[in-house]
Amino acid sequence: MFREAFLILRRRSRGERLTSLQVRLFMFFALFAVFLVGAAFLAMMLTGIWSAEQRHRAWLEAEANHVIASISTDFNRLSLRGVAFARQLSSSIGNWADDKGIHEREIKNHPELLENLLAEQVGHLLSVIENNICSGAFIILDATVNPLIPNAEYSRAGIFFKQRELNALGSLLQVVYCLRGPASVARANGIELLGQWRMEFDIRGMDFFDLVINHARENPAADLTRLYYWSERYLLEGNSEYGMLLCLPLIGRDGSVYGICGIEVNDMQFKRMYSPESPEFPRAFTAFAPIDGDNVDTGLGFIAGNSYLTSQAIGLLVLIDENNGVSSLRAINSDIYRGSLETLRLYPSGSPYVNENWAASLLIPAADWDAAIRQGNAVLLGIGITLLAASLIAAVFISRRYISPVAAALQLIKSDIKDRPTKTNIAEIEDLFQYLAIKDEERKTVYEERENLAAELELIKLRANEDDLAKNLPDSNIPELNAPVMKAYEQFLRNLETLTATERAVFNLYIKNHTAQEIADKLFVSINTIKFHNKNIYPKLNVSSLKELKVYISMMENST
Repeated sequence: MFREAFLILRRRSRGERLTSLQVRLFMFFALFAVFLVGAAFLAMMLTGIWSAEQRHRAWLEAEANHVIASISTDFNRLSLRGVAFARQLSSSIGNWADDKGIHEREIKNHPELLENLLAEQVGHLLSVIENNICSGAFIILDATVNPLIPNAEYSRAGIFFKQRELNALGSLLQVVYCLRGPASVARANGIELLGQWRMEFDIRGMDFFDLVINHARENPAADLTRLYYWSERYLLEGNSEYGMLLCLPLIGRDGSVYGICGIEVNDMQFKRMYSPESPEFPRAFTAFAPIDGDNVDTGLGFIAGNSYLTSQAIGLLVLIDENNGVSSLRAINSDIYRGSLETLRLYPSGSPYVNENWAASLLIPAADWDAAIRQGNAVLLGIGITLLAASLIAAVFISRRYISPVAAALQLIKSDIKDRPTKTNIAEIEDLFQYLAIKDEERKTVYEERENLAAELELIKLRANEDDLAKNLPDSNIPELNAPVMKAYEQFLRNLETLTATERAVFNLYIKNHTAQEIADKLFVSINTIKFHNKNIYPKLNVSSLKELKVYISMMENST
């Protein structure tokens, strides 16, 4: 084994580069596999399939479009429902006023009638709560039941019904409570009072109350569809839940504005409806808040997300960058968030609030976004390496399986095995065996003739001593043998020029009477290599065996 390794190294040191068929075939399959995997990777990267960032961007775009479209649709639909609710209340209160023989503008002058007025509207409030996705409905009149109490100028009569969800035996039960309004009205309709219940509203801090009434009075010709207003995130005194209030003016038939009504959407409801779902980004959240230039103040709006169910943790966000549809925003504490940001129109043209813009966004902490991209790229790279490794292993297996019958056939030919298999199931090898069999038959006759000639030459050597043959063979007078022998000898000499350098080296060592094994040792090759050279030398010199070759060598020595 060491000798074979030494011979291989020696051949390589001489500049010989021998590559087996199996290695060549493996290299072909390996390069083909690398090309296919590389082309597939390139195509998939260009289309974004094998890019973690592209994949996350696609998810972000799809999820953001869904959430933002849902917010826009739901809030605009609720705005229209609020308009219908305000018209229904205004009509009902107008009819009530007619029955009482007063005008709507005179309601505040009849505090003794306010409880009766509110009792008449309970059905409308309950209908709004039942038929809309909301957390409450309210009426606030620009009047008070008791004008003589302290701070009566800030006290307003009205009703605020809240809807709360109770989890009972796995199902959600929706129960309506009274947060503001006459207790007798609530009890008469079987509605319990909340612990934070108050008789009337304290409008201090409720800027939206005066805002809505004043804009309605300043725009008497405007339709209700132009006068609704969404308050910022607000916590009613005594209430435990923040909410946004859709506010609409109550306008009498005489054009007087005598209060507001509306619908509430609270924090918990917003979170339940618009929290994004993503196993890869558990801290993703939806934000719906006022926007002023590049500033988004989530403290004035809503946040919905699994990590933000109990607190409003973000606050003011500043848009700092936008790259390929991914916005980057910085919080006051320097935290960075990435996501999709879109400005929504809550108000139609002609509304006094049309310049107040809101933005809906789907945001993810930048650390989570960047980590997901790195992890995704690592996974994709691992998949690619695995595919490539599997392709190379397959190339080894296929090349070995494909070349093994060819190698076995060549080994049979090289080893001079006569009992070749009759069936290899490979058409090319079967053709080769048939061709060699035909050639063997053709050469058999030629070799027999040459053997006869060699026998005649041996007879010549027996009949004359070597000196006499050396002197007289060129001018021999034996007509039966001289002519054919000399002709074959002269052809033999001419054929020496057809030998390669390596074959001539082997022939020269035969001239020096070395055996095949000795020649192999001197040339640092195997005995099979010498046999291989012999197979090339014999046809070129027209000899059939080493015995015949040595006869000609003897003639060469005697002719010098």
